[in-house]
Amino acid sequence: MVWFNRRHGRSGHLFQGWFKSFLIEDDRYFTMMCFYIHGNPIRAGVARSFWDYAWSSYRAYGNKKDEPSWLTAGFVLGLHRGSRKRFFRAQEIFFREGENILGELRHGLYLGSEEFSEECMERLKGEGYRERPQVRSLLRSRDIRGLAIKILERLGERDPESVFNVHKYKFQSRDLGIYILHQLGVYRNEEIGRVFGVEYTAIPGAVRRGREYMEKNSQLEREARRIIDDI
Repeated sequence: MVWFNRRHGRSGHLFQGWFKSFLIEDDRYFTMMCFYIHGNPIRAGVARSFWDYAWSSYRAYGNKKDEPSWLTAGFVLGLHRGSRKRFFRAQEIFFREGENILGELRHGLYLGSEEFSEECMERLKGEGYRERPQVRSLLRSRDIRGLAIKILERLGERDPESVFNVHKYKFQSRDLGIYILHQLGVYRNEEIGRVFGVEYTAIPGAVRRGREYMEKNSQLEREARRIIDDI
C-alpha cells in the first residue's frame, strides 16, 4: 500500500472515499439511481455507449446471457413490466434529459422526498447517532419551532404556543423545553432563545433549572429522556 501511494502520489487506503451508502426511499428513486450509475462511464468519457463499458451492469439488463449469478436484474426489469425494451427506452430518456438524481440526495443520508426524513431518523437511531455530521444536518433542517411545540405537548402543555410568551424567571415547561432542545446538541443558544422569546444568555440558567426539576421528580426525568430519545 505504501509503495502504491508513493508511486501514484496519493495517501490513505486504496478505496478510501470511493464507496458511500445512503437510504433510498422507494422503487422510483431506486430505478433512477440505476439509470444514473449506468450513465457514469459515458459522462466520465471512458465509453461512448452503455454497451461499450464491460464492467457495467447495463449489459446484464440488456442480455440475460451477460447476467452474473450474483446480480438480481429481475427486480429493476420488473418495474418495467419485465420488458428489456421498456427498460432500454427509459434508460435512454433518463440519460438524454441529463437528470442528476444526486441533486435529491439530502444531507448525505437519503435519496428521496423531504417527507422521508422522519423515517430515516427512526432507522438511524442508535448509540451516538446524533454525532454523525449527516444526522446533525438533518436534525438542523427540521423546523425548530415546530419541534419545540411537539416537546411542550409531550410535557403536557395544552397551549404550547403560549409558553413562548412567558416572561417569568422560572417556568417549568419552558425550562424543560429549553433543556431538551439544548441536549440535542445541534442548536445554538441564540436559536433556542429566539423560539422561546428569551436572550441567549438566559439559556444556561434554564438548562440548569430543567435539570433541577428532573432531579426532584423521577417521573418527569423519565419523560424528558423519552422525548430526547424519540427526537
